[in-house]
Amino acid sequence: MRIKITERFLWDLYKLAKKKDDIMNELWSSKWHGFKDPLEMIFPDIWGMKDYLWEKYKKQNRDKARKKNFSRMINYLKERGYLNVRDLKNRKAVIITPKGREKVLKTELKFGKREKRKDKKWQMIFFDIPEKRRKDRDRLRKYLGYLGYKKLQQSVWVCPYNVLKETQQIIKNYKLERFIRLLLVEEVKI
Repeated sequence: MRIKITERFLWDLYKLAKKKDDIMNELWSSKWHGFKDPLEMIFPDIWGMKDYLWEKYKKQNRDKARKKNFSRMINYLKERGYLNVRDLKNRKAVIITPKGREKVLKTELKFGKREKRKDKKWQMIFFDIPEKRRKDRDRLRKYLGYLGYKKLQQSVWVCPYNVLKETQQIIKNYKLERFIRLLLVEEVKI
């Protein structure tokens, strides 16, 4: 399965932001009170890195129209609501929106590398999410499928891959902790 260039760009931008997270946490102070989450704001200097990102994607197609296509891609991502560009102290800041983070998460889960657990144990998840949170429940099932989980029952899934961190990230992102139990089991008879 091939990954779209827009998804790859969002994913690369997100990974760059995650690397900057440690620095951002140190620099975080009350002057940034307009942002709810350090990951919501990427350093304003990142806009200056578009040339670096452009060079990375230029290798795929070396024609002159590529630079124009790169600008179109940024505009496409902005129009779809994945990116937002704001002025902060007379500088441009590129912000991955919540919708963009959702897209990044989906892309990362679909195309991320998975390794089978060396101890041959299985990750098991079972959940009882109320009907009023049906969208979250359906989204969880979709993401579990992306991670390589297999359904034993509607609310019981198992996976032979080492995807505990990714599973916990999904649970935390959608605030489902109180509805879900994670287990590590020796064997599964399917």
